[in-house]
Amino acid sequence: MELVLASNFDPALVDRTRELPVTSYFGSFPRSLTGGGRPPYILPEVDEERFRAHVRGIHQAGRKFYATVNTSDLGLKEYGPGYLESFDREIGRLIELGVDGFVVAVPLLLRRIRRAYPDVGLTVSSFARIRTVAQGEYYLKMGADTVVFEEANRDLKLLAGLVRAGARVEVLVNQTCIHDCPYRFHHLNTSSLASQNGTQGPWFEFPILQCGLEVVRDPAKLVAGVFVRPEDLHVYEEAGVDRFKVSGRNRSTDWLVRSASAYAARRWEGNLLDILSYVQNLGPRSALRRLAEEGKDPSVVGPLAQGFDALAHLEIDNRAFPDGFFRRIAATDCARTSCAACGYCAGVARRVVRINGSPLSSYQPPDALPDPSDLLEHFGSQEA
Repeated sequence: MELVLASNFDPALVDRTRELPVTSYFGSFPRSLTGGGRPPYILPEVDEERFRAHVRGIHQAGRKFYATVNTSDLGLKEYGPGYLESFDREIGRLIELGVDGFVVAVPLLLRRIRRAYPDVGLTVSSFARIRTVAQGEYYLKMGADTVVFEEANRDLKLLAGLVRAGARVEVLVNQTCIHDCPYRFHHLNTSSLASQNGTQGPWFEFPILQCGLEVVRDPAKLVAGVFVRPEDLHVYEEAGVDRFKVSGRNRSTDWLVRSASAYAARRWEGNLLDILSYVQNLGPRSALRRLAEEGKDPSVVGPLAQGFDALAHLEIDNRAFPDGFFRRIAATDCARTSCAACGYCAGVARRVVRINGSPLSSYQPPDALPDPSDLLEHFGSQEA
């Protein structure tokens, strides 16, 4: 097993994960020319001195560091004069700071890096949204060596096919994104553009609110999501996958160590959400609380806040999952099967989900909620 761990640039993170099978860390400056896949408002401030010292500590521990330049959208800036030359300089600067490899989504950028640095590690980001072996092969021919999966990480036939094609497959394990989220494309582009130099991005990403409302309406969607339990890593290994990514660049060192340790141990005895992102609730609750304090649209903010607050104390009992949970999902053609018609994840959710200590069956979702798009303009400035 190899773990690829998010970095919050805390020197203690490297020391505290020294005994875990972490082979590399990943992260970025909050803002960059291309953007780094996460909005700057959630990331720690990092200057070059801190960046260099952190990478040096990682190397001293015998591990590697990958810089995320994994934007899915360059905002058409790539057509401007001198843009690619500026990109070349930025990559050179990161190499000089000690970076061992890059996480990339846009083929243009991947080719550009490979041309200048034939031996550097190149990982295809989940932002590239690989869905077929043929798509992955294109990236391999461009010079990538690793492909990350998040949304399609339960498609074992796809992962095994890419392994056979020569890819090192990396599975992101601790995100709670819902199954085939319709807001995903908008979310990725929002994160990509918000983290680019000179962009006046939002202080909160609206697609997270939309996604979170899907969970408010039906908490069982969490169980049908893209997370991977520590107990199910062996199923991936049977398919030839032994590299697992633990995300959380905006999280504390304690949280990152806890999550990485659970996956290294292949076991977690408590609330699964203690090692998963649960971004659909944490982010919206905080954003709505701020809008309420500012007196923004109380007729919209109030009911939405009540809906999210109702799930603030949600637990997913990892010990209560049925044997064979993941194998059952992996054997289902989820892409061509209605969740309502299948019902398996909903049944498991009734078994494992507790809200305020009560079973899921006692939860009453809101009858009607106001349209959240009326709040969009309030998220439009990144000034905190």
